[in-house]
Amino acid sequence: MSSDVYFMDARSDSADTSLIAKTTAVFDAAGLDKLITPGDVVAIKVHCGEWNSSAYLRPVYARAIADRVKELGGRPFVCDTTTLTYSPFSTRATELDLLQTAERNGYSSAVLGCPFIVADGFVGTSDYRVDVPEGYLLKEAT
Repeated sequence: MSSDVYFMDARSDSADTSLIAKTTAVFDAAGLDKLITPGDVVAIKVHCGEWNSSAYLRPVYARAIADRVKELGGRPFVCDTTTLTYSPFSTRATELDLLQTAERNGYSSAVLGCPFIVADGFVGTSDYRVDVPEGYLLKEAT
């Protein structure tokens, strides 16, 4: 079984071909715009980065998607989840740590145009199990 892969070239020579414009173009090309109906609450899951790291998605891309979701009548929010880190300086182990790290890296409601939340609760235990009966190895996901 093959999957469709959507690609956007990093080159740009105008605002119409910027990475921000391409982000929403890929969103629509993938058919995600067809999945949103007015009033839908839509999660935009990102990795908001670690403390003192630049290896994360810049918030302007999440903002572009949030704006597109709002154009379609949806109610977006941006989220990330806590994690057990492999560093002695944990910056995403609890909700408070993650919120501070996210804001330091630009993930605030003022920048995103929608709320930023920690999707799995204070210490990562607020999850919801979903059955995946057609799964080959995994029969449920959280």
